[in-house]
Amino acid sequence: MQKTKLRKNILTVALGACIMSLAPNMLLAAATDGALTGRVTTNASGTSVVAKNLETGLERSVTVDAKGNYRFPFLPVGTYRIEVRSNGQVVQTIDQVSVSLGNATTLNIGNNDVLDTVVVKGGVIISPIDVSSVESATNFTAKEIERLPVPRDASAVALLTPGVNKGDPDLGGISFGGSSIAENSVYINGLNVTDFYNRVGFSSVPFSFFKEFQIKTGGYSVEFGRTTGGVINAVTNSGTNELRYGAELVWQPSFLQTSATDRYDSDGNPVRISSYDQSDSLNLNGYVSGAIVQDKLFFSLMYEARNLDSDATTNSGNGIAFGDSSNGFWGAKFDWHLNDSNLIEFLAFSDKNDTTTKDYEFDLDTGYTGAY
Repeated sequence: MQKTKLRKNILTVALGACIMSLAPNMLLAAATDGALTGRVTTNASGTSVVAKNLETGLERSVTVDAKGNYRFPFLPVGTYRIEVRSNGQVVQTIDQVSVSLGNATTLNIGNNDVLDTVVVKGGVIISPIDVSSVESATNFTAKEIERLPVPRDASAVALLTPGVNKGDPDLGGISFGGSSIAENSVYINGLNVTDFYNRVGFSSVPFSFFKEFQIKTGGYSVEFGRTTGGVINAVTNSGTNELRYGAELVWQPSFLQTSATDRYDSDGNPVRISSYDQSDSLNLNGYVSGAIVQDKLFFSLMYEARNLDSDATTNSGNGIAFGDSSNGFWGAKFDWHLNDSNLIEFLAFSDKNDTTTKDYEFDLDTGYTGAY
């Protein structure tokens, strides 16, 4: 029996103090938040704009300038209620404004001088294009991905972006704009989880652990260094004031998968034999999230039991390996809102992955598995 450790045991612990002040020259390790900007059409002096997160209770306020412009930098990703206040009185309210990862959402608010109170309700207000940035980036939320028939991993999400393609068939990976598969970086909650040894892999977490993805293909800032290809920037779920819990079972049986095509050279010799390759995976995860202290301290926990059985033939077709991997995943995230401008975030997860393989002789003509 040959025991191959596919990846070193990875225990990722990120403890970051994200000081989200209103200073315009503030620098962060990597973008894990968004921004809200716009203009209020008003003639009243002392007008302010208040943004309140509907899930965590986080509330920020800024005073508009002489031209009615306002800006909220470093807002945690989420959905907000926006209030326009004049002399301390709420004169206009807009519900369901979405702040996405790494983008500046633009929200211009119309004249409210002639009415006492205006409440705007409806669907979630989303600004898909950040006109204030030169970045070429595409955002995908977990809810959007649920409606798309894509594999449940970050690389598959990146392939939805224009200019991103699959990499080398043997090494795997993805290519951004024709760059090498070793020229990319992957960030989870601002932490670079790229494999620094060979650059073609990265730490992975269960798909249900993610909240939003941002795929950067060009024009991104220096905070996403060590890459000339592209960036996968992702944030995970956080706790809210509402207690949430549940379980999810994902089974990908081998009998529902199509068979690959074998490849031969001009003399009929096998070059790549994959018609007998198959895999069967079963994942069961449970999660719980909520508030330890309302509006202040939140938690999000997940454990996933995993089992993967895989069959892989050699390229020459004279051998076959049966692999088994059954390592579980655990992850934890805590968010402590010290005040409206300061957040301490703690992230820890383990994606340890050991695979045990049994190698056998294989007869390509008959499909018979031979000696161990």
